[in-house]
Amino acid sequence: MQIKYKGLSIITGAECDANSDIWNGRFRVLNDKDIVVYESFTQSCLNQIEASNAAKQAAYKWIDGQKL
Repeated sequence: MQIKYKGLSIITGAECDANSDIWNGRFRVLNDKDIVVYESFTQSCLNQIEASNAAKQAAYKWIDGQKL
């Protein structure tokens, strides 16, 4: 899913570790030229929905912490 926020784009997702069955949220922040300016994973979660929500919140927090 791609979200526009403060002039940047956020792409979020969730990935499941097949061995542990634990979900990790993942996000990328892109500038106005669609170049990735930051990418990270979130803490482990128990399900896909929690991981996706954690990724979205972490992306917002990262952007809010930048001096744009």
